[in-house]
Amino acid sequence: MAHALSASQLRRSTCFRRLTGVSVVTFDRMVAQLRTPWEAAERHKAKSGRPWEVGGLENHLLIMLLYYRCYVTQEFIGFFWKVDRSVICRAIRRIERHAQPLFGVRRDPNITRREAEALIVDCTEQPIERPGADGVQRAHYSGKKKRHTLKTEYVVTGQGRIASVSDSHPGSRHDLTIRREGPKLPKAARVYADSAYQGYEREHASLETPYKKSKGGKLNDEEKDYNRGLGSFRVAVEHRIGRTKRFRIVAERFRNPRDTHHTKTSIIAGLVNIEAGFMPL
Repeated sequence: MAHALSASQLRRSTCFRRLTGVSVVTFDRMVAQLRTPWEAAERHKAKSGRPWEVGGLENHLLIMLLYYRCYVTQEFIGFFWKVDRSVICRAIRRIERHAQPLFGVRRDPNITRREAEALIVDCTEQPIERPGADGVQRAHYSGKKKRHTLKTEYVVTGQGRIASVSDSHPGSRHDLTIRREGPKLPKAARVYADSAYQGYEREHASLETPYKKSKGGKLNDEEKDYNRGLGSFRVAVEHRIGRTKRFRIVAERFRNPRDTHHTKTSIIAGLVNIEAGFMPL
């Protein structure tokens, strides 16, 4: 079956990285790592010998990356493979099952002693489709964003590696609650966070948060200098989270089922790490 688009065609294009979010080198590396689990799954297909409608491993990976990076509709992508949107949906889920264990960033961080010298923690929120049920609406309504959202906590090392991606939480959940419900960070780690994490020092002594002025009070010059220095250092996490948002699927309103959100944020964080030179641990 001839396809209007294929990985072999697109990988020769100068716009490959702009369309997929990764370099050709990263794409080839991912294909090599996916080959063994993919071929094992092929051997256990229900209808042995029948090819997938969109082609093999390379095309599946390409479709997932195009969808993540551009976040066009699945009908749009299906047009270029001459298949229905349901085929594209199944192809994305099929490749995600193999990609997440290999490239996805786990919730439980694997942090080296050197990385523990500085960990930056922050939450980000992504708008979602308005839930139907009233109770679900209330749980996902973010007073900060004034809309329904999903919230994700990132732990980033001082060197810029995304070490942890939390499960996806309803937008009404407080940042501090998400941190307390998550896995503990190494005891020796010095953690840098924003004011939302004030109070976490009871669980983790080495916590740096900005000074907060009291009602009617003012910060002195030393406290202001400290806050500016902390803010400058925490820019690293903002930059790394910003890199994930180059994949439009985690930047725009999330249109997929909410229970698939963490799979996508986890894989995308792994892709950002690989592109920055950090291999999966």
